[in-house]
Amino acid sequence: MSANFVLAHGLTEAVLELTLYGAFTVLFSTVVYLFSARGLIKRKSPTFFVFLALVVLFLSITAHWINGIYVVYLVFIRLGGGFAGEVEYLTLSTKESLAHLSLVEVATVTTDSLMIYRLYVVWSYDRRVVIFPGCMILCQMVAGIHIIYDFAHETIFNFYNLSNPWVTTSLVSSLVISAYSTGMIIFKITRMSSSIRSLTGRPSSGKSLRRVLAIIVESAVLQTTMTVGILVSFQIGLLVQALLTAIQPVVFGISVLLIHLRVGLGWTADSNTIGSTPTQLTTLRLSASMAPRREQEDDLERGKVASF
Repeated sequence: MSANFVLAHGLTEAVLELTLYGAFTVLFSTVVYLFSARGLIKRKSPTFFVFLALVVLFLSITAHWINGIYVVYLVFIRLGGGFAGEVEYLTLSTKESLAHLSLVEVATVTTDSLMIYRLYVVWSYDRRVVIFPGCMILCQMVAGIHIIYDFAHETIFNFYNLSNPWVTTSLVSSLVISAYSTGMIIFKITRMSSSIRSLTGRPSSGKSLRRVLAIIVESAVLQTTMTVGILVSFQIGLLVQALLTAIQPVVFGISVLLIHLRVGLGWTADSNTIGSTPTQLTTLRLSASMAPRREQEDDLERGKVASF
């Protein structure tokens, strides 16, 4: 592996992350505006936790991007590229590498926590449905801590063999959380949509629920595809794994923000069309109450089901 290839690979990582970070920042600013405009940032609001998690995600991704820019400056300006720059990129125990990985873990855990919270809200705050993903996220955190420990004590020459089980555990845990949460949300929303149609006898009933379902599934596919790509490339030892890991936080961030942006725009469209007040759309309530039919239909059709 030539020094030029390693340096080009590192520069490609920085450019891709910079490009995606710009899109992420625009999305984050838009989502914050929507949250603020609809009064969803109040401490007593059910969405306050979501807002705090999004802020943590933004800070971790921003710090990851800054660290990546610093590494480029260190390699190409201070070290002048060449062999010294190659060693900097390939040495896993440097402070920059440890910071990079730590921020990746923070962003991943935050993203998966938001997925679990969406599941919790959709299932009407039923704690039983989040026990399994809660255990999985604990496994993910333990594996992440162990990976960081391995980074601090290993080199590029023995890291893949010694810490592979922990990397696999972390990635598989994230995949299980995504698959389980998405599957349970699909089941709940599909069942509720069917109940609405049977109550009202109208084929269009439950349209808002199906729109929310489509948003969740589309966004989960982006996150899941990224995780699978990292897992597969890591197992077969491809260098592209480092590239995917570098852009993983910002891709996860974009995936999460797309959910809140699209749902937030749905709130705005619904309120403009129907004349609802902002405070009417603050919580996702998928209650199975049967009375009265007309009120239930109006609440669901107007987008009162969309707040995660």
